Amino acid sequence: MQQILFLEGLGVSRDTIQTLISESGLSLTPVWADPESVESPEEVVAIVTVMTTVSDRILDRFPNARLIAVAFTGYDFLDLEACRRRGVAVYNVPAYSTDSVAELVLGMTICLLRDVARADRKVRAGGWQLESWGTELADKVVGIIGTGAIGLRVAELFKALKCRLIGWSRTERKEFIDLGGVYLPRETVFAEADVVSIHVALNKETDGLIGVEELAVMRPGACLINTARGRVVDKAALALALQDGRIRAGIDVFDQEPIPADDPLIQAGHALLTPHMAFKTNEALLRRARVTIGNIKAFLDGDDHNRVA
Repeated sequence: MQQILFLEGLGVSRDTIQTLISESGLSLTPVWADPESVESPEEVVAIVTVMTTVSDRILDRFPNARLIAVAFTGYDFLDLEACRRRGVAVYNVPAYSTDSVAELVLGMTICLLRDVARADRKVRAGGWQLESWGTELADKVVGIIGTGAIGLRVAELFKALKCRLIGWSRTERKEFIDLGGVYLPRETVFAEADVVSIHVALNKETDGLIGVEELAVMRPGACLINTARGRVVDKAALALALQDGRIRAGIDVFDQEPIPADDPLIQAGHALLTPHMAFKTNEALLRRARVTIGNIKAFLDGDDHNRVA
């Protein structure tokens, strides 16, 4: 019996996965296991991964695997060259968590502007009065770095709350302009925005994209929100900016996950840290699972929709 090997859970029950497989008409058996413990590796025709690297070592063990179904939007952790060399297709799941990510960006921003975390600590400690009651989001300038699907949805939410939109992106989108957004040079966005939200994929061009120069020109008290990838922002430069208390940050992604206890971002303060949860809502995880199984069906039917390699 041909099998689908799941290297990780998808955030939904295994019964749900089995139901999705049955509904798709696939006659494949799901297997959840470590690669080394699979009893019949020759029966595995598709491998599902979220963040586990698939390289020659794993592909050697599964000689009949012809598809890597990445249950995630990003796939920078895969050995794409090994997949291409062996003729193994790679599919991903784009846009499944657009609303989930955008809503967390908005929530983080409001929490930072109103200092919600500190207010919570104050009340729990028996206090009541704060030194500052924060600022409104309305009429703030919001800078969007990367106006793809998520960046555009973030822009829509901020626009609805009466913010002015500016942005930078390698590809300029009419939809952003139609929202009233104005494209500017990247450094100008950082210099003029009260809130900067990052929405670019991690690749050679964006690794370390945001560094000392961009952070240095941010307005005092401005907020940086990163729900993209940790390595897009220079961690050392961000930690220094936060230690100075000149800016604030909402950070959901880190260059090492889980984040170590001695990470400078934990020590820096002036930041709201969350455990890479922007995409993790019940609705988004179900969409992700459904599209992942759909991608396997598409591959077997000769459909390249969502194929990235």
